[in-house]
Amino acid sequence: MVKGKKLIVSLCLFLCVPTQIFAEEDSRSEKERLIVQSYGISSEFASDLTDNDLEKLLAKEPRLKSNKDEYFKLVHLINDDNQKMRSFSEDSTNTVVTKVTREEALNEIAKEMQSEISTQSVGDSKTTTTSWLRLETNMTYYNTNGQVSVRFQWLKNAYYNKEDILAIGLSNNVAPLNNTASFVHKTDTYNPLNMDWREYTENNATLRYHPGGVTAQFNLFSPAMNYRDERGYLSFTVKPRESGKWTLNSFYDTLGYYRHQEKVFSISPSVSIPIGGSLSLNQQDKFSEVDSFAQLQYK
Repeated sequence: MVKGKKLIVSLCLFLCVPTQIFAEEDSRSEKERLIVQSYGISSEFASDLTDNDLEKLLAKEPRLKSNKDEYFKLVHLINDDNQKMRSFSEDSTNTVVTKVTREEALNEIAKEMQSEISTQSVGDSKTTTTSWLRLETNMTYYNTNGQVSVRFQWLKNAYYNKEDILAIGLSNNVAPLNNTASFVHKTDTYNPLNMDWREYTENNATLRYHPGGVTAQFNLFSPAMNYRDERGYLSFTVKPRESGKWTLNSFYDTLGYYRHQEKVFSISPSVSIPIGGSLSLNQQDKFSEVDSFAQLQYK
């Protein structure tokens, strides 16, 4: 009888462990589904949330929400003419940023992946390189405070890998709460030994709180191995600037900013908030500017 009981216990332990693991996986998946439903963010955004951020969002019931998921095409015109001397202050790269639809972005990326034709003509001193950026801006208000977030994703690896800036600006009737910001930076790297893609995370950033919002300065990844889907997000808590509660029928704005650094050192990127706030970045490099905007009326 004793041996029989031991056998039953062993079988139970063997069978119960996988069940528990799957239950934990299902729990995370279910939590992400609830976040997507409650906050209106994309499933990709929910998947990137840290466990702590996920639990923090689940702990409150949103009253109002607004989410903008937008796609941008960045065309870099690079002047490679080395026949004349250039000064550091002279621009050798010009970038045109255009907002496009999701379908247009994905279709053009697919065409670029299939084509091996160079964009540079014989004898031409100028080359065009195209990058694709996804920017998702979310604002969610509760009864007494709120949560704002902006997520970026390079749909095709960035043209230049150095220090970039992710920021959130607020209208003048909203204030950020200090020490509430969360920054996450991820990419998928290819492991040739196992021939698979693995997620890599490194959340190093310089966070600065301003009267009009928060900025995160961080270095883009530059791994020796293949990588894709470089992405990240900035999120923090906000409150009414003048009173302890939101004003009925008032409009509140959240502006998502991405500043992609180029090789040329010349001018400072301006991040102005026409509604009334301000973000001082104190940078002296040239940046491509990508902006997003979300608004809600408190009712």
